[in-house]
Amino acid sequence: MKLELVRFQPQDIDTVWAIQREAYRPLYETYQDDETSPWLESRALLLEKYTRPGVAGYLFLADGQPVGAVRIIIDAENRRARVSGLGVLPAWQGRGIAQEALRRIERLHPEAAHWSLGTILQESKNCHLYEKLGYRRYGELKPVNEKMTLVFYQKDQPAQG
Repeated sequence: MKLELVRFQPQDIDTVWAIQREAYRPLYETYQDDETSPWLESRALLLEKYTRPGVAGYLFLADGQPVGAVRIIIDAENRRARVSGLGVLPAWQGRGIAQEALRRIERLHPEAAHWSLGTILQESKNCHLYEKLGYRRYGELKPVNEKMTLVFYQKDQPAQG
């Protein structure tokens, strides 16, 4: 499988929204998170999030087919980046796509020395992925509802030279 990362362009919004809806639907069905679930976001809100200043969006293409997407929120002044809205289509999960995409994205943004993200504590595969990439838990857990708790991760990048 050939994996490509393509920078988000506004004309990609329908593809990204479709990926987000399909990728987050199983999580919504499991956790019934009516407050923060990306599955509930409108196309207009998603477009606004992807086009905010300081956001770099990426589509993941496997053999030329869109299979995932992510937003990176960059605070260049403080050398920080936050991974947000990472989604891979269910049929493509478990193939190392998110792992390879994040490795590449971190290299594409050497201006960020500190990376962070949040995920669902109960999703052990997600937690394992981020820990395998060198992210470590920090801060307090944040209960969302009786079924779901958010956990936060961070990672410091070695100085590029």
